[in-house]
Parts: sequence; structure tokens; C-alpha cells
Amino acid sequence: MIPYADEPQPSARRVPVVTVAIIALCIAVFAYEVSLGPEAAQAFVVRWGFTPADFWAGRNLETLVTSQFLHGGLLHIAGNLLFLWVFGDNVEDQLGHGTYALFYLASGVAANVVFAVAFPQAGDPLVGASGAIAGVLAGYLLLFPRAMVRTLLAFGPFVTVGRVAAVLLIGLWFILQLIQGAISVLPTASATDVAFLAHVGGFVFGLIATGTIREVRDQELCDWRGRRWWSRSFRNWVLLALAVTVLLAGSQVLLSGGASAAGALARVTVGAGVVALALLDGVARLLGRRGLLGSSPQTNRLIAAVQILAALSLAGSLFLTAG
Repeated sequence: MIPYADEPQPSARRVPVVTVAIIALCIAVFAYEVSLGPEAAQAFVVRWGFTPADFWAGRNLETLVTSQFLHGGLLHIAGNLLFLWVFGDNVEDQLGHGTYALFYLASGVAANVVFAVAFPQAGDPLVGASGAIAGVLAGYLLLFPRAMVRTLLAFGPFVTVGRVAAVLLIGLWFILQLIQGAISVLPTASATDVAFLAHVGGFVFGLIATGTIREVRDQELCDWRGRRWWSRSFRNWVLLALAVTVLLAGSQVLLSGGASAAGALARVTVGAGVVALALLDGVARLLGRRGLLGSSPQTNRLIAAVQILAALSLAGSLFLTAG
């Protein structure tokens, strides 16, 4: 699920100058990193990224802030800034420019500190805006829980766009971070480049800070009234994803239980059914009909074409596997 726009209430009144400035600064710093070349860029990240071992030794404390503007790659910065663009402007509108700027930086600092507490001996630098953006997501959840977030949805060959309430989308994201964060501290956990516990720390700080700010100002924290929780396309996509997952899990049980022929047949049958359903739905949407995953007769024809191509690709893979 990739959010790309939102429909909050009420509409934003302020120009999100702080959000735009943060995005511009992150892009500028990343461009500078790339211009340095691999070795110099690595040295730059080591110097200005946040390292827990240095933090507990009292060294380079400024990296609590500077690390929030560094990123480890194009996908890293693109994902972070997309989330910030979608959710940051409305949080800024509600908190005000100055408060929002401090809130954003403090969320990032809190995320770094939580990570340092969890991994005090870590010597690799932590970089990225995701801890601060986690705080922004928490603020958005409290301020606009029933805002509909437009989301690109992809599972196997099924591709569509749908709308879902922010409380469900952000809540699911946080639960996943919490689970992954708990796993990351286990002795048997494999190494990962994602600082899940930093996300958890930034999010929890964001909840507390947003609630405190709004209560001090005697402003309403949220409005739960009169809006749908999800669109038809989102609901159907979730049900399809669950059904396919259950059927594939069943075929895997047959395979692991010794019934290899039955398990292989079940897997191919599920795959063929998925291909057929994806093709039928994609063609219907391409022709302007609603289909199973379309939100309206005239919406998402390009995405329907992508789904058809994905289904054909899956069909080719199944044919080669069966052969």
C-alpha cells in the first residue's frame, strides 16, 4: 500500500512552508551526497549520521538532528518524502509553522534516542527522516483519523487505487513497525537496514506531543463523524489478498505434509484462478466498466492495463513452472 494523496477535513488554510523546506533540504543534502562519490559520501554519512555508540560516549550530539536530513539511497528518500508530502502539510496547518518545525525535529530526536536505548553498542550510522515522519503520521492520526487517504494497492497481479481512513492505514503501519521492532531486538534476529524501533519511538512521541499541544490550546483532537472507513476497491482488494494468501498457505501445507503432487496441483490451480480473475477484472476496467477493483467506470484504466500485463507475466511464469 503506497499512499499518494489525502482528502482531509477541514481543508488546509496555511501554505506548508516548513514541509516544503524540509523536503527541499533533504533533496539538496542527498544531491550533495551523490556528488561526493562513494567513498567521500560514506565518510559524510559516518560523520553526520547518528551513531548510538557515539551518543552514549557524548560525541557528535548534533547528529541527533543532522541525521534526519541524510538518506541511504534513492528509494529511501523517495519513500520518506512521499509520506511527508502526503501527511505533513495538514499537520503543519493544524499545529502552525513554528510549532510544527519543532515538533518534527523533536520527533526525529526521540526516534534516534529510542534506537540508541535499544542498541547502545551500535556503531553503524542511522540516517533518514523516517523517525521524524513517524511523528508526523501520529499527529495526522490524531488530527484527521477519518480522513480518506488515496492509496496505490498491489498484491500479485492485482493493482488498483483505493481510499481508506487514515486511522486504519496509519494504525496498520504502526502495528507492523511494532512487530518488526520487537523482532529486531531478539538475539536470533537477522540484520536489517530499517530502524523499526526508531519509527516506533518517533510515532509514540508524536502521539504524546500532538495530544499535549492540542489540549493546551483547548482544541478538539479529532472528528470521527460522518465519513466512510474505506472505498469499495480497497475492501475488495483486501478480501482478494486474504483469500489468495489463505489458498496459497493451504497448498504449502500440502507440500510440506508430504502430499507433493496435491500441493503442486493446488498451487497451480490457485495461480491459474488468480490469473483468470486478474485478466477479467483488468479487461472490464480497461473497457470503462467498474469491475471488481475499480472505484468508478472511468477510473484507473492505465492501472487496469498494468494489471493485465502483470497477470500475463504471472501466466507465463506458471506455464514455465508447469513445463
